[in-house]
Amino acid sequence: MIPKKHFTLSAALLTGALAFAPALSHAETIQSEGIFASEKASPSHVTGGVRATLETENNLLSYTITWNNLSGPVTGAELMAAKDLSKTAEKVADLKGPYVAPLTGTLTLSADQIDLYRHGQLFVGLGTVAHPHGEVRAQLVPAPGSNTK
Repeated sequence: MIPKKHFTLSAALLTGALAFAPALSHAETIQSEGIFASEKASPSHVTGGVRATLETENNLLSYTITWNNLSGPVTGAELMAAKDLSKTAEKVADLKGPYVAPLTGTLTLSADQIDLYRHGQLFVGLGTVAHPHGEVRAQLVPAPGSNTK
C-alpha cells in the first residue's frame, strides 16, 4: 500500500506536469495576409490577395487566394521566396489549380520555408497568358499577435 503523503505528492507532481505540457510543445498557429501588387512589367489594377495560416505542429500552410481585374484568366500560381517585393523571387512551390477565385489549398513547408514565412519573405504570384512569369504577387506578412497553441 502506498502511504497517503507519497500518493498526494505524486498526484500533485503529475497535475503540475500536465498543466505545463501544452506550453512545452511550442506549436503555433501563424496567420498572414497579403494584398496583390502589380509586377514591374505589368500595369494591372488587380484587387484581391491571400490569407494564409501556418500550423507549426504539422508544418501545414493553408491558403485562400482571391483576385479581380487581371489581364486575363490565371494560368499559374506559385509560392515564392524573396527578401522584399523589389527583389527577384525564387519559386518555392507550384500552387495547384483549377485557377478560379477563390483558390484554396495546403502545402507542407520545410523548416527553412517556415523561417521565411515567419519573416514575411514568402509571396504568392499569379501568372496570366499576357504575363506568364507573373502579373501580380502578394507578400505574406504574419499578423501581429499570432496565436501560440
